[in-house]
Amino acid sequence: MKHYKPCWRLLALSLALALQVGPALGQVPDTTPVITSPAENTAVTTHPLTAADVETLVDGLLPYALKRGDIAGAVVTIVKDGQILFNKGYGVSDRETGKPVDPETTMFRPGSVSKLFTWIAVMQQVEAGRLDLDADVNQYLDFKIPATFDEPITMRHIMTHTAGFEETVKHLIVLGGDAPADLGKLLAGNIPARIFKPGVTAAYSNYATALAGYIVQRLSGEPYADYITRHILTPAGMPHSTMVQPLPPALAPFMSKGYESSRDPARPFEITNPAPAGALAASGADMGRFMIAVLNGGQGQNGRILKPETFAEMHKPQHRPLPGQKLAMGLGFYEQNRNGYRIMGHGGDTVLFHSDLALWLDEGVGLFISMNSTGDGTSPGPIRDQLRALIADRYFPAREPAPEPPTETVKRAVPVSGTFYTSRRVDSTLVSLTNLFGQGDLVTNSDGTVSFTLFRDYARLPKRWREVAPDRWQEVGTDSLMHTRTDASGRVTAITTDDYPAIFVFERVPASINKAWSLPALGVTLFLALFTVLWWPVAALVRRHYRQPHPLSGRPLLADRLVRVASLMALVSLGGMIGVMALAITPLMEGTILWLLRLLQLAGVLAVLGLVPAVWQAWHLWRQPAGLWARIRASLVVVMFLAVLWFIATFHLVSFSLNY
Repeated sequence: MKHYKPCWRLLALSLALALQVGPALGQVPDTTPVITSPAENTAVTTHPLTAADVETLVDGLLPYALKRGDIAGAVVTIVKDGQILFNKGYGVSDRETGKPVDPETTMFRPGSVSKLFTWIAVMQQVEAGRLDLDADVNQYLDFKIPATFDEPITMRHIMTHTAGFEETVKHLIVLGGDAPADLGKLLAGNIPARIFKPGVTAAYSNYATALAGYIVQRLSGEPYADYITRHILTPAGMPHSTMVQPLPPALAPFMSKGYESSRDPARPFEITNPAPAGALAASGADMGRFMIAVLNGGQGQNGRILKPETFAEMHKPQHRPLPGQKLAMGLGFYEQNRNGYRIMGHGGDTVLFHSDLALWLDEGVGLFISMNSTGDGTSPGPIRDQLRALIADRYFPAREPAPEPPTETVKRAVPVSGTFYTSRRVDSTLVSLTNLFGQGDLVTNSDGTVSFTLFRDYARLPKRWREVAPDRWQEVGTDSLMHTRTDASGRVTAITTDDYPAIFVFERVPASINKAWSLPALGVTLFLALFTVLWWPVAALVRRHYRQPHPLSGRPLLADRLVRVASLMALVSLGGMIGVMALAITPLMEGTILWLLRLLQLAGVLAVLGLVPAVWQAWHLWRQPAGLWARIRASLVVVMFLAVLWFIATFHLVSFSLNY
């Protein structure tokens, strides 16, 4: 699960971008870019990939990076030519006892890297003739995915993350749960809205992956975790790996503790409810044997898991989010190409663990890294990406220098600008409120380059891009590419970059929720609500000081009091929802704060009802002799309640269902 830390530190990328907390299985993706090219065109120097050389390289990065990032421990495994070349633990797996990471037996949670096992299980069903990748998946289910569009969802759509589902959050990861939810009931009872036509828009989905695993379970007649053990883990030779949650007693002692940082106490074991999207626990050595099996065309240590031609099909490009994009999505695996080499793999994040797997397919080399802490919240992504970049540039450098970009920028009839948000998002539930905070601006710089404020370098500075061909942009100083889609009027309508996997795009934000006006409007609404609430006791104290009676009585007094109570409810509802989205990420995923959400929704209903006395009060003041300030204040209060109603309705903050 990935990328946003089943792959979230919150939700998915929409929350990761909106709240700056990362992708996941839970946290997709991490917002740190995948580096796809060297920063400069330098002379090509090839170094032999040996155990001694790679140890020097990794040792030069990991100890300092983990310390700097406040991460307790990690494991790095590298395979080459069918053998584990390098397998080393760093730091501790148990901070309280000081137990070091054992790369052979210490188990980590690879998060969305688990999806690769689900995709292999799917292809095993294809090989067995039980599953057609291009058939309507409803024929394999005991419940029905609603027909939002004419086109049905197929397994090929699911494996390329183009099924079109919105993101889901509830029951994603539970810390310290007794057991995962029943997979079939979880999926049937929490079907997310379909917001894109199948096969068109890349939008990473944990739900869709879990759906694939459930189909494997139904077609095979075996529980999902048992199936993965019998048909993948055992033939691959992975004794310290399992999809069972919580861990079986025989494996529990080998599990690394998970930490928010190297200074915090260990957190409980994470239960991933959509298990096929991120339930794996595995040691570095076991992941090495898995990589060897994939690179060997499916031949594992103890048996075959897939035919070579099936793996070859999985590694073929299947979908590119935008035309001309360099990186593509395969069947489950996604491209991480660099320096002209084919690299397939997957990243993964849970709340606490952060991992990446990369395979140099033609060179027989694989890299796996996993970390057991979120640390400072920004380091896990750059660490794993930088390690992959170092391996690529030292042992697989570019065969020839990248061509120099044109000196002249492509001329556009319409200036490049706009506000965009990710396709991996929530549109139809209360979590859609995060769409207000996850928007980025595409702007033209004074030197003719453009920047997209969500594409940043490791210093968190916006990158600069120059258009070298229509809808194709090259980053200044590197050969990294950004791609856009332009409509007939010349407006940019979509953005993506080869710095990220091909699992989402950025689309133009509708004018109705554009942050340029909606965020200021939200701020003004909250200010007016707060002012109305505070004016109540202040006015009472002033009257008491001067021993003056309340100027209102009867119905006007009742309306005034109702307006102030409703204003307090508006403040509680909107402010509380923003706080939940920003601060209560884990409880939101676990579904343990449904009572709080219901209270906030009740406050929202009471706030909306305040519109009635507010309108009556304003009407009364404009009809009767009253001061201009009183009339203006009453009118502003009406506008405030209308804004509250709009925010609640637009972002679904009040609803009968609490599926999100």
